[in-house]
Amino acid sequence: MAALGIFGGILFLLVGIVQIFVGYIGIEYHLGAGFAVGALVLGFVFRIMFPLTIGTFFGALDVFGWHFLGALALAAPGLLFILPALITSAISSFTDNKRESYFSNNTDQSASPIYQNKKEPKNVTPKKTKKVTKKTKKTKKITKKKVIKKK
Repeated sequence: MAALGIFGGILFLLVGIVQIFVGYIGIEYHLGAGFAVGALVLGFVFRIMFPLTIGTFFGALDVFGWHFLGALALAAPGLLFILPALITSAISSFTDNKRESYFSNNTDQSASPIYQNKKEPKNVTPKKTKKVTKKTKKTKKITKKKVIKKK
């Protein structure tokens, strides 16, 4: 079973390398070598892969002469993973009503998803103690006397 995962990982890397190569060729064919190198810099330095994806599509379509659907399948295989996830999240948003309670301003920790099926954490914060000085004793006596006089 582990061999299947290793094989899938290697296949995934090979498809990525082919996409980069075909994207470079497609951009070079239509716009020139400077733009192709710029697209590689955008992809590897700034993680913006959109120009290479478009170049991959046009490279397969125009340079290699592939059919439209074959070029689309090479350029955007991520759609095979993105589309089911989008459909699943759209369906779950209609059927799942639990998400509303997560965004409420309720301070009750039992409603929070963090504390579900778990014990509440124990409060280990030390309690603050007031130092009683002569000055505070005097102010307490004075305030008591004032309260008594007002009544």
